[in-house]
Amino acid sequence: MDVSRADIAAKGFLSPEIESARLQLHAELATSIGEAGAISDRVTMKLFSADVSDYAPHEILALSFWMRCIRACQGSYLLAERGMAPEALILLRSAFEFLFFGAASLADPSVFASLAEGHGHESRKQAREMIREGTKGGHLTALQVERLRQVEEMVGVTKPALTAFDAAQLAQLGYLYATAYRGLSMMASHATLAGTDSVLEGQPDGDAKAVFGPSTSNVKFAFSLIATCLANGENCFMPLITKNG
Repeated sequence: MDVSRADIAAKGFLSPEIESARLQLHAELATSIGEAGAISDRVTMKLFSADVSDYAPHEILALSFWMRCIRACQGSYLLAERGMAPEALILLRSAFEFLFFGAASLADPSVFASLAEGHGHESRKQAREMIREGTKGGHLTALQVERLRQVEEMVGVTKPALTAFDAAQLAQLGYLYATAYRGLSMMASHATLAGTDSVLEGQPDGDAKAVFGPSTSNVKFAFSLIATCLANGENCFMPLITKNG
């Protein structure tokens, strides 16, 4: 094996050659990339100029989710401009989820309590599953099992938090849930047949060829969704960002 090689066939997306692909994509999709970058710049600058003093707990939660949304969108941008659209779309699905929950927190302050109880619910559920699978497979010691049982007892009986669907409905973003969020689940985030489209290329004879490396496929789509997510977030969170002047 030639360890000195640094091309895509040797290092994949870690190859320095990816920078050439990035520059080429910027040239080909300048308008789409520029639009997404412009709105990202705008919401970032507004975020840094915000006065968050005297925010209520549900407003702090909403702001936190908005920050995570922006970060996820910018991470998606970095992946998309390197020809990694499927990976960008995975992250973008998370951005929409942060948008839903952040906007829902502003619409209904009780979302804070629901998420707090939901955290305990998931912790108890995980402890229970770890005990079940860990004891069955011999992965846990008796002391570890006892500590997990203490977690179960400490949390007590709880309810699951509201779902992403519920959050989107509260935030009046149901259409984004039905289109962007569910679509990204099917085509990017989960192990579905549609999720293999990015690595299989149809041939004239009907066969499929495996491909690996930067691609323009769905890159423009990714940048359009980044802009859509950030624009909706801007509409939802600007009243919060500017409430203190």
